[in-house]
Amino acid sequence: MRTPVILVTQGRSLVPVRTRFFGLIAGLISICFLLFALSGCFNPDGDGSGADSTGTQEAKAKKPPKEKSIKVNTGQIRKGELVLPVYADGAIRTPQSVEVKAKVGGQLTGVLVRDGDRVQKGQLLARIDPREYQISLEESRYRHLQALSQMAAEIDTYTVDHVALKNFSSAKGELERQKETGSLDNADYQSRLIELEMNALRQGAFREEVLQQRTGLAEARMAEERARLNLDYTEIRAPFGGTVQNLTVVSGEILSTGATICSVFDNSKLEAVVNVLEADLGNLTEGRPALLTIPATGDTLETTIDVISPTLETATRTCQIILRFDNPDGKLRPGMFVRAQIAGWIHHDKLLAPKEALLIRDSRTLVFKREEDRAKWLYVDTGLENDDWVEILQVHSGGSLSPEDEVVVSDHLTLAHEAKIKIRKQIPPVDRWAFATEIRAAKVTTAAKAAKAVKAVKATETTKNTDLKSSSNGDEAASLYETRTRLLELGRFEEAWAVGGELVTKYPDSPEAALLLLRKGADEQVADGGGSGQ
Repeated sequence: MRTPVILVTQGRSLVPVRTRFFGLIAGLISICFLLFALSGCFNPDGDGSGADSTGTQEAKAKKPPKEKSIKVNTGQIRKGELVLPVYADGAIRTPQSVEVKAKVGGQLTGVLVRDGDRVQKGQLLARIDPREYQISLEESRYRHLQALSQMAAEIDTYTVDHVALKNFSSAKGELERQKETGSLDNADYQSRLIELEMNALRQGAFREEVLQQRTGLAEARMAEERARLNLDYTEIRAPFGGTVQNLTVVSGEILSTGATICSVFDNSKLEAVVNVLEADLGNLTEGRPALLTIPATGDTLETTIDVISPTLETATRTCQIILRFDNPDGKLRPGMFVRAQIAGWIHHDKLLAPKEALLIRDSRTLVFKREEDRAKWLYVDTGLENDDWVEILQVHSGGSLSPEDEVVVSDHLTLAHEAKIKIRKQIPPVDRWAFATEIRAAKVTTAAKAAKAVKAVKATETTKNTDLKSSSNGDEAASLYETRTRLLELGRFEEAWAVGGELVTKYPDSPEAALLLLRKGADEQVADGGGSGQ
């Protein structure tokens, strides 16, 4: 077998050289490089410490990483009332809206308002031609004067028994009081009144009225008053302050009696009508606090229940509830959709945590409690809850929660136990139902004041009892006083005030009147407390 050769240029000639020589040289060079590399990795003793010392120096040059703080928001644990609301939807309406109609017919001579105008109570809206009604008034006035002159010619032919008239007035007043207090039913009242009037007529109590009827004076007087009233009706006025809408007439138009002129709406005071499910109705009472949200404007109003309907809608099994509120800026309008949260159940003295603070890990509920700059998780058992707060029943894993403790409420989904935190914002506790506590406290205060006032009145009544019996007009004054007391017990406050006014007017110097003035303030407090609801 031939040895391969390589041709090498020498001058102008190619000289053959064998490749075996070149292979030997390449092998020697490779061995030299290998020995040089090994001499750098091992010391003369051969223990490899050269490489280890280099790695240690590099490790010492690197510093341990600094622990990073996680920015979070915190809220507070609090102790107080937990309100569980009842939800209901509905709409706003105005309690004051009316169609203004013509009370007499005729031609419109002027329309003084336009749609959207704000008007005051009694402001002139339109005017009907009054000339025909002025003539009617003059005619009735002449007939009145004619009857009056005829009566003047016969006035000397009769005399009025004023004693009989006074006795009739007193007896009639007693009958009316007996009817008001329930001592007489309507049939007995009418029968006894007719008998009383016949006796008074025979005694000469109504001779003047009989003469007026015989001469036509009574009819003429009524006709004149009716004509004057029709003349007043030619001026169409606003029944209350509000906004004009749906104006449907123009000047010159001929109207019939009862024709619609326009509508007037008063939006200064509105009410929301919401429908509550039958299942949620049992615990609700009038006066119960409620939060009313209007999505169209983003407003949430604090109000109370004013009316609970006594009946249910059979088709939907819901009950209408009315919530009244003020609308001073006119931003809210009838027809707007509303959503009500009514305080259905109120639980007192509960340990509460913000709902955002609770997490679920491994099917267990926990919160992160702040301790200085660390977040420590605590497993908890929870109870009742609403949209904002959750009741804490028990804390596990050796920790504790107390009012005013801070818990993490943001950026805690991946937070670890003992993680370092930095407080971005401390969120103060906000209870949307705090006004419910204020309302209840005000009612308790009012009730206490009323009870104190009634107690003082009873003590005064005891000391005045002897003086009441010795009054010169004691029988009738005492009767009026007792009637007023019974009306108060029945809750008929306006009638009681009227009877009290009669007592003070007729017998101002009586002990009953003095006691009534003393008691008036206490009775008004009772009336206010009784009518305000829960």
